[in-house]
Amino acid sequence: MKAAVIVNAHAESGIARFRWPRVAKMLTRHLGQVEVRFTRKAGDAGLLAHELASAGFDPVIAAGGDGTLNEVVNGLLSNQCDVRIGVLPIASGGDFARTLGLGSLSDAVETLAAAHCRKVDAIRTRFQGPDGPTERYFVNMASIGLGGLVTLAVRDGWRFLPGSLRYLAACIPKLAAGCVYKVRLFLDGVDTGTFGVTIVSLANGRYQGGGILIAPAAAIDNGLIHITLVEQVSLAEVVRHLPILYSGEIYTYPKVRHWQAKRVRVEAESAAPLELDGEPVGTLPIDAEVLPQVLRLICPNPKTPF
Repeated sequence: MKAAVIVNAHAESGIARFRWPRVAKMLTRHLGQVEVRFTRKAGDAGLLAHELASAGFDPVIAAGGDGTLNEVVNGLLSNQCDVRIGVLPIASGGDFARTLGLGSLSDAVETLAAAHCRKVDAIRTRFQGPDGPTERYFVNMASIGLGGLVTLAVRDGWRFLPGSLRYLAACIPKLAAGCVYKVRLFLDGVDTGTFGVTIVSLANGRYQGGGILIAPAAAIDNGLIHITLVEQVSLAEVVRHLPILYSGEIYTYPKVRHWQAKRVRVEAESAAPLELDGEPVGTLPIDAEVLPQVLRLICPNPKTPF
């Protein structure tokens, strides 16, 4: 079977377009001729994934950032297309690629060539979209509160900065304004309590925001959602404790709580913003349910734990 690549040349403010020719040569050298399709607008990657899988292409490779991979996964799962999925991070965000251990584009291409495949989880969500109740899948992270606000800010005005700097810069005015939401959390049907939060992350992968290690204990194949809840924090607190966001020590901070569950519901008194895999999608309430090992993902080493 022949591989197909869906390329989001607009990823990272169009920088991905300039990376693509070099990546294309690497792919040809390692995989031979591949079918290449370019997205033109949001939503195209999902439609193309369904079209390519239906035409017999396998694997279908997402070349872009987390948002591109999210669209590909949604296009395949929504249409029950059982093909292998490849990850080619040509945008610097690439938080799911970090969980996989893909440190560079050459690592990613060599991984695709080796074609080791593992079954991994996806998370099915239902939430309030712009046009009403919506169902959508994610593979890396759902983020509530600050995460949702920042993805909107990045989309509207911070795209000139790279990766993690973009996310942190967009956080500053939101934290300075006192970002807090009152949310109620239900884990596997049990009311866990009401909290005043800055951010809540529902994690399958470990990273968000261009490298923030928000869920260091998460694994993408263990059948669980990892929940990280950060109670209200100020800009000064975040700046003072910035290293723990990247060190894997976030659970040690007194204002951080974390749990694991198969099903999660989060409600809010106000319209708390929501993002999935780095893209703003709507507002609370959200219901999330893990779908264990529903995806076949090409990974670096099938024996290495995530």
